[in-house]
Amino acid sequence: MSYDLFLSREYFIFSCSHIVIGESFFEKLHGHNYTVQVNIVGQQSKDNMVVNFYDIKRIVQPVVDSLDHHLILPRYNKHLEIIETDKQVIIKVPRLDKEYEIPKEDVKILPIENTTVEELSRYFTELLIKEKKFNEKNIKSLKVSVCEDDGQGVTYIWEF
Repeated sequence: MSYDLFLSREYFIFSCSHIVIGESFFEKLHGHNYTVQVNIVGQQSKDNMVVNFYDIKRIVQPVVDSLDHHLILPRYNKHLEIIETDKQVIIKVPRLDKEYEIPKEDVKILPIENTTVEELSRYFTELLIKEKKFNEKNIKSLKVSVCEDDGQGVTYIWEF
């Protein structure tokens, strides 16, 4: 028997803008009101919990807060050139001959390949699995869902 613990709170929401670019598409600069939900499947620990809700909040909330009202950029996207100066971030899209210049304080550059919900859900999952508490023997899987609109999102699943 397993439990499916979930945490989806009104404060696991962040509003930000992004550019999505791949091999065959380009989405102009636009934004979303993202929501994050964490599910952990497992057995009760000796404390009669799968995991403490506080431990999830302690990791996810600061990340959500740091992304809120920023332009998020993917550090590892081969279709973008990101140049950081002391005060500005310059984003070049060479194949489209586009260039953006944004104040550095308004930008968060993430260690991902694209700012899709797929990559964002994996990013949040990886932050959680780095924590020892989420690698306990009682946990079978960790799932993080990121939605960019009601009914439109992705769940990344990590099985232990």
